[in-house]
Amino acid sequence: MNTSNLKLSIALGLVLANNAFAIDPEKEKEEFDLNSIVEIEEDIEFDLGFDTREYLPEDFNPYAFPTDVEGINFIDPRDDFEVDFDTTQYLPEGFDPYKKAK
Repeated sequence: MNTSNLKLSIALGLVLANNAFAIDPEKEKEEFDLNSIVEIEEDIEFDLGFDTREYLPEDFNPYAFPTDVEGINFIDPRDDFEVDFDTTQYLPEGFDPYKKAK
């Protein structure tokens, strides 16, 4: 019984000593610099199955701001929109979509 207690005490002492020396409180903490991270950016090309240059103007630049704002065709969703079913059965009684919320 004494030898097992002695072995257990030695093992416990070694574990505690190992943990005590593992932590060095006087060691300075190294500050982490976010600028030291190297970002690897992959340039992925997508194959759409057709050449997009055939459908774009010759001087097309997707990053350029349009100089003629009136040349942009906007589609108003309210123009020529017809619903082919009766919506009254799906809406509350007296529903008005243009009434301002309180």
